[in-house]
Amino acid sequence: LDSRLARARSFDFSIDRAPTDRSRSGSMARSHSLLLPLAALVFLGQRAFIAPRTPGLRSSDARLLVALSSGGNSVSTGLTWPSPEAEAKLREVDGIKLYPTHAWTDDMKPVVPASKDIGATPVVIGVAADSGCGKSTFLRRILGALGTEVSSGHTAIGDMMTVVCLDDYHTNDRAGRKATGLTALDARENDFALMGVQIEALKKGQAVYKPIYNHDSGFKDPPELLQPNKVMVFEGLHPIYDEKARSQLDLGIYIDIVNEVKFAWKVQRDVEERGWTEQQVRDDINKRLPDFSKYVDPQKANADVILRYEPSDQGLPYLKVKLIQKKGGAFPMITLKKDLTLKGSKPGATLKMYDDDWFGSSVTVVEMDGEIDMDNMEAQLKMIEENMEGLNAKSKGELTEAMLKLKSSPGSQNGTGLLQTVIAMKVREIYEKLSAWR
Repeated sequence: LDSRLARARSFDFSIDRAPTDRSRSGSMARSHSLLLPLAALVFLGQRAFIAPRTPGLRSSDARLLVALSSGGNSVSTGLTWPSPEAEAKLREVDGIKLYPTHAWTDDMKPVVPASKDIGATPVVIGVAADSGCGKSTFLRRILGALGTEVSSGHTAIGDMMTVVCLDDYHTNDRAGRKATGLTALDARENDFALMGVQIEALKKGQAVYKPIYNHDSGFKDPPELLQPNKVMVFEGLHPIYDEKARSQLDLGIYIDIVNEVKFAWKVQRDVEERGWTEQQVRDDINKRLPDFSKYVDPQKANADVILRYEPSDQGLPYLKVKLIQKKGGAFPMITLKKDLTLKGSKPGATLKMYDDDWFGSSVTVVEMDGEIDMDNMEAQLKMIEENMEGLNAKSKGELTEAMLKLKSSPGSQNGTGLLQTVIAMKVREIYEKLSAWR
């Protein structure tokens, strides 16, 4: 593992390396993340740099809240868009093109009346990231903050929250993308027009027939009827990319992983779980990098809050995790009363706050470098929580309590778990504020 980390540090990604010196004004905004298959939320070992995974789940099951396949048999449409065969079956409803690759049935419409009035305008959250970025545990923390749960199924649905995987809006299935020669990251392989219309409809309290991308079979299954809910989370590669979809978001979150960290994570996952060689990992990264840089990474400029992973100042496998908050934006800011230094663990941990520039926007950054002492976890978390302002906790020690509940989850010893939990509590704050106002 140490030799792999060394190679991760020296790997040439052909793009700017992430800065570690916060004194460079605007330096964060100029660096670019690499790509790695997202939103999968897979976590592979118990080391600090590993992205979290739910214990007992296979990597293929790692989408915590979203099941990988729909009910019933999965059958290919046999169509690729564009093609003469697909164009012959194209139909339009209310000005919306229904690509036949989505496996529509003749009786389906993209937007239909909801079965009931939920009594409030849904709060819409977008979580953008590449695969393997630990969104699964992150979404668990949001559920915990809201005090709710979701049921299993292709789309995770609970009494107040629904989580939609935006892979469902891929225009073509796996075979279709091979035919077009485009990756799923490419905007041309995603039906943003339908996505924007349906997110808007759900926010208006309407129901939709949402497409399904079956990750098990690689096919597009017939769309499912999706009702509006109090909180609608849209997670995947492109929730902030398209202007219409982005305009419906009450909060846009971007998970930003710099090159060295991402490569280390991907090597750990693909070498140990998939049997790949490191060269195969490198080739896969390079193959996806241009599309990631063009279609996914630019979204972080428009996000309201960014959770950024960099190598620790002490080097990998330790992490430096940053909560980048836009001033005057949709994310209710937290601040630190003072910088903190915690001892006890091998690397120790430092927490600090500073102002910076993020793609032309003024931001306040809360940063945690290193790890807390897990043998003294509760006491150190209390110190951190007492040093935070603007957390808007429901009770004294809520942040500490939430962290202790997920103590065994990977990332709980570093800024991953801490700052994910902060964001989760802020999602609740936004929900309560908007629900009362609306």
